[in-house]
Amino acid sequence: MMMRSDGGQPVRARIAALAEQASFEIAARDEAAIEAAASLIAPGGRVSITWLPRDGDDDRIAAARALRRAGLEPMPHISSRIIEDDAHLGRLIGRLCDEAGVSQLLVIGGDASQPRGPFAASMDLLDSPAFPHPVLRRIALGGYPEGHPAIAPDALTVALDAKIARVAAMGLEPEVITQLCFDSDPMLDWTRQLRMRHPQVPVRLGIAGPASLRTLLRFARICGVGASARAIVSRGASIARLLTEAAPDPILRDLAETPDLDVLGPVGIHLFPFGGFERTARWIGAVADGRFALRQSDSGFQVDMAG
Repeated sequence: MMMRSDGGQPVRARIAALAEQASFEIAARDEAAIEAAASLIAPGGRVSITWLPRDGDDDRIAAARALRRAGLEPMPHISSRIIEDDAHLGRLIGRLCDEAGVSQLLVIGGDASQPRGPFAASMDLLDSPAFPHPVLRRIALGGYPEGHPAIAPDALTVALDAKIARVAAMGLEPEVITQLCFDSDPMLDWTRQLRMRHPQVPVRLGIAGPASLRTLLRFARICGVGASARAIVSRGASIARLLTEAAPDPILRDLAETPDLDVLGPVGIHLFPFGGFERTARWIGAVADGRFALRQSDSGFQVDMAG
């Protein structure tokens, strides 16, 4: 059972702060979401650009430019298994930095079963001589609080430590953005373990924005996080509510009520908008504005979307 801190205003303030500093995820060709981001995210907010196989480099660069024009901080994904060679990597990073002012990237392995080029894993990409660029300042890496279906836990730990060291050796700031999770306990346990090795590496915990229960369970299966998905239908949520949508308020409240959150180093949240970007951005914006009431059931909170 997770320990609780005192309720009241400190918890509310923590919830609002986590919401205010949230980062988002968006698809390169989702023009409606990119347009909505300009009005729904405060200037300087970070938006990662997913790497979908159907998107070309021009799509990714155009999305990054649009977000930069809106005053936001684009963070494109770079999928190692879809990069063709050093020259392709150098061209893409060069254009992102020079044409869109990109200063941070999320480097991932990707879901392709076979790599297109010499980069089978994200560490291979980080070792490429084409990787450094003078405009880059931060590299985010993937973390897996519930493990990975194809990689042993010890191997995940060794690989993440090596990648953090490699990013730091390039003179860049490493950060970790975790895989989607529906329960605060695995995320907090994983973060505490990471802190024993890397006390100050920033961590963003991946959570799903408001969406239908069916949608969330589908993405849970895709992402291989079925264990924590059971939390979606727990915590005392009503059946009527679950038939319409589930939101991450229980996770945010759990994080805010975690006694040692302030000593866990830099910890934030990263939102996966499976229910639609605008829906997620409006919901988290209301939370950041303090338009919510803590539930007496000690599970989550109710957000006022009419304000």
